Amino acid sequence: MKIPGLDSLVYRSFWALDRLGRIRTVRDLAGANLDAVGGIVVAVTTALGDSICFTPGLGALRSRFPKARIVGLFHRAFAELYRQDPRLDAVIPYEGKYVRWRETVRALQAARCELALVPYIADPDVIPLLYLGGSRIIFRTPGRDTIYRFMVANPELLSDGPNPEHALVRVATMLRYLGCPVTDLVPRLHVGDVQREAAAAWLLAHGIPPGVSLLGMHPGASIQKKRWPAGNFAAAARALLGDDVDRRLILTGSRGERALCEDIRQACGAPGRAVNAAGDLPLTALPAVLERVTWFLGNDTGVAHVAYAMETPSLTLFWRSDPERSGPLHQLDRHRVIARTPLCPPCRTKSCLYPSCADEITVDRVLDAARAMLGQPAAADQDRGMT
Repeated sequence: MKIPGLDSLVYRSFWALDRLGRIRTVRDLAGANLDAVGGIVVAVTTALGDSICFTPGLGALRSRFPKARIVGLFHRAFAELYRQDPRLDAVIPYEGKYVRWRETVRALQAARCELALVPYIADPDVIPLLYLGGSRIIFRTPGRDTIYRFMVANPELLSDGPNPEHALVRVATMLRYLGCPVTDLVPRLHVGDVQREAAAAWLLAHGIPPGVSLLGMHPGASIQKKRWPAGNFAAAARALLGDDVDRRLILTGSRGERALCEDIRQACGAPGRAVNAAGDLPLTALPAVLERVTWFLGNDTGVAHVAYAMETPSLTLFWRSDPERSGPLHQLDRHRVIARTPLCPPCRTKSCLYPSCADEITVDRVLDAARAMLGQPAAADQDRGMT
């Protein structure tokens, strides 16, 4: 919900309350008794990929604070993905700017979390929600951010420049200040037997029995101008299905991307062997489905991170986002990248030349990478590299 001027009003109100001494927060982590913290809320209200990048920190937090409640404040679009995660004691959905904010505050108050972690830049209403919800230590990751500096623990950690760290490394940097080392940066999503059984039943109902070689493609993106053209996806699908008559294809996406996926399914040359799951497959079932996928192609970093977390062999296409900050960090033989290098300058000036920048990544280049990955076993981790 966007109300003109409301963000500024909320910010200025909290600034004034701080100057008047009406807001009380811990200003220095060194002076905080972290061992006495009974509850910790992790606020990731931005993107799906951001939440997945924090998953290595969940186990580290549990080890450092074994008796504390650990609560996730996640955007409602993907909050249910973490509802059964054993590393979390509770999940609170963030409904979006100022939407159902009273219910969110009440849920945060009931969770009793003195410490709030905000690893990524969030909407201006998130910090007030956390404060009104009872958090008195609000710790944010280093990086460009001028909002609410005055009420953030250790504000000197907030620089004026962009944070150059990979999103996974940023989590380790943040938790290190809490005396909480993150020794394993591999992202992981929890998938239980119930989710696996539901995914298997969904696939079987759509004509995909166990043991079938299943390819996955996610042609949509949160920003339309981040998409590889639909015709390219269709051409790649047509070639890969033609390579093996027993292969099947699943196209994933949101409800709004169903028509896009249907166009690709119809153009893939074997629509009877392709399933349009966009808008039909629940996000909560996506990790378990990707466990069944032999190889996955995407150009949306959020869903690509689901593949990374499930160790599904994947190829991600980058021309707008920077793979050094949001691409795969581990198992680079299994999770490969084709990147337009350098990143398209118009993307940095907000004047996009799509689809010419995306078209520089050719179908032949994608097919070469796909066939190489489908024909070789997974190898051990190797240094970061790009196809």
